[in-house]
Amino acid sequence: MAFNPHSDTDPGGHDGDHPASTGAHGGSQQGVKQAMREVLGRWYLIVIFVILGLGSSHYYLSKKPKQYTATCTLLVKHTVAPVLRAQVEEINMSGSEGMNTVAEQIRTFEVMHMVASDENIRKMQGLVPPAVRWLPEWLEQKLGNPPPSANNKEAPAENALAGMIGSWTQVSTRRYTRLLDISVTHTDPEVAKELANKIAQVYLQFIGGASKEGRGGSIELLTVKATEEKLNEQEATAVLATYKRTLELHSELDAKERALSTAALRYREKHPKLIEATKLLAEAKERFIKDFEAARKLKLDEEYWANAKLPDATTDPENYLLTARESLLARASKLENEIDRSKKLVDSMESKRKDLDLDQTARNVIVEPSSLARVPGPPSGPDRQKIQTSGMMGGLMLGIGLALLLGRLDNRYHTVAQVTAETGVPILAAISEIKPADLKRADRDAKKLIGGAELETSANWDKMLLFRPGVSSTTYAEMFRVLRASVSLLGDETKRKVTLFTSALPGEGKSSISANFALAAASQGKRTLLIDFDLRRPSLHLFFGSDRNPPGGGLTDFLANQVPLHEVAVPVPGMPNLHLVASGNRAPNPGELMDAQKIRELLVLAARNFDVVVLDTAPLLSVPDTRILLPLVQNACLVVRADYTRKKAFERALTVFNEDGSQLSGVVVNAYREKRRLMGDNFSYGYYSTDRSGGYGSYGIYGYGGDGRDSGRTQRKNRKVRSS
Repeated sequence: MAFNPHSDTDPGGHDGDHPASTGAHGGSQQGVKQAMREVLGRWYLIVIFVILGLGSSHYYLSKKPKQYTATCTLLVKHTVAPVLRAQVEEINMSGSEGMNTVAEQIRTFEVMHMVASDENIRKMQGLVPPAVRWLPEWLEQKLGNPPPSANNKEAPAENALAGMIGSWTQVSTRRYTRLLDISVTHTDPEVAKELANKIAQVYLQFIGGASKEGRGGSIELLTVKATEEKLNEQEATAVLATYKRTLELHSELDAKERALSTAALRYREKHPKLIEATKLLAEAKERFIKDFEAARKLKLDEEYWANAKLPDATTDPENYLLTARESLLARASKLENEIDRSKKLVDSMESKRKDLDLDQTARNVIVEPSSLARVPGPPSGPDRQKIQTSGMMGGLMLGIGLALLLGRLDNRYHTVAQVTAETGVPILAAISEIKPADLKRADRDAKKLIGGAELETSANWDKMLLFRPGVSSTTYAEMFRVLRASVSLLGDETKRKVTLFTSALPGEGKSSISANFALAAASQGKRTLLIDFDLRRPSLHLFFGSDRNPPGGGLTDFLANQVPLHEVAVPVPGMPNLHLVASGNRAPNPGELMDAQKIRELLVLAARNFDVVVLDTAPLLSVPDTRILLPLVQNACLVVRADYTRKKAFERALTVFNEDGSQLSGVVVNAYREKRRLMGDNFSYGYYSTDRSGGYGSYGIYGYGGDGRDSGRTQRKNRKVRSS
């Protein structure tokens, strides 16, 4: 290898057009698409919750007792008694207010209480259904709970039973008819039938008694209601009259306040007229307070003022006066509204009564049974289809909600499409998860093709290096050829020779990608130099089975001006055109060796003598070493490991590029998983793995705690999880 120390090639020039390093987040439409991807990517949650919903509904149906509904039907009529004709009977089809009124009367507590107090009803077996035992029987037995009793021994109190009967009862009107259905739903069909018939019987007795007492006829009802409203009007009028003098004193007080305000504008403080106005106002206040106190103590409105809250007149007289005036006006206004309402109601009832008198007709509501309840046949509930549908839809909504929630809480990238959609950065290549079993199978198949002979390759190479006999034709190797092509398309290859690979955090596979990318370039016949710039935790020498500090020295020796480049660039056995610069001896402080001028000299020499220069660097967020290199290279590639890289770390790495004014050439998505692909866009979300980097921005054991080989052994041990 010959070196030309007089070349003027400068690797730091960023000529040509580059892809944008970052992109804006998608708009609302992109957000909807991303939400759909998150839901579809976690389809298994939706399936699980739908199954749980159906299972819950099935369990509910197995525990919920069957319900039986018995219905008794009533016919509502009017009797019409004209003066000159014999009495006839007709069904009034006008309006629904009357029917609804009758229905509500049936469901009143009085009717239900009369049913609950009937001794025959209270003695019925199974009147009160046993409580539902929602726990499984085996759990009930384990907890020592007694089995449910078959029959209740005695009925509860009448008020409690009345409430229970009311909850079992539903009264409805049939449209366009005068028929009322009294439906009782109960777990015992015989009890349902008896209760429905009993409620109808009790109501008929109830309205029959009311009719005898003069409350059944229309005119009588109107008269009673009108009388009640007149009494309300008279009571409100009497109460309002007690406040007449107090209201007059309040008006006088208002007048004195206005007079004082006018005098204050015309005269000075000690003017006789202003003094007189002040005195008159004080006297008016005193009279008002005295009369107000007397009025609110009268028996007619004592209950209202007992609940009113007034401040203490002794400690805060002004506030007391203000509150008293407001309370008086509010009470007077309310009384006036009640009087006005009662007058209008009385006038309306009198008008209706006069209309009935003019027709010389007296109408009385008559209700008679149309059909009695019978023992119901098939159960009316629970509705299996409705409950199962509700369970399925509930499970579906919970599954979708949980999928969206996990998507919002998820802080890692999982797919190529997700990186593109959420960051807008260009993707140079997507490297799928490399499975050692696939590589072994490829080796085995290659041996079969050559009759079982051993493949010619270096025995010391790491199995994850793909450009070796037997595996160089796999799809894994093809992915790195795609990466090689993507980098070559970034610009003129003769001017863009230096390519840097870094990552936000450790463990994202940048070293394995650097090594395989260099092999891909060398296999194309290009003179390639691979430099291990990760001075704190170097690993490239482990991939090729060489030493961290070869006999000719390493990168640290070159940076310390101890050896020239041609001595540290060692050919890689088994791959022509590929040279490796190992990290070299451990430096006490690697950061001090990262001198920009010395690194520029190294890259100039490398670009002069090689076609492709590949730099494996330290993680961007852990140490500042890589930030020194970014302005000196033409191609800067950021590695993102699927199911591993945290979004905040990646965003911070993009921010570092922007802050330093460095150009990001693109992103390499590493170790994505092909399973659970959705519509060919690789929307696989994988599983969360433990973050071994020691926290955000941490480099874990990076630094002085290890010799590189220990680090490499750890990487080998976890090769199935990480690529480097």
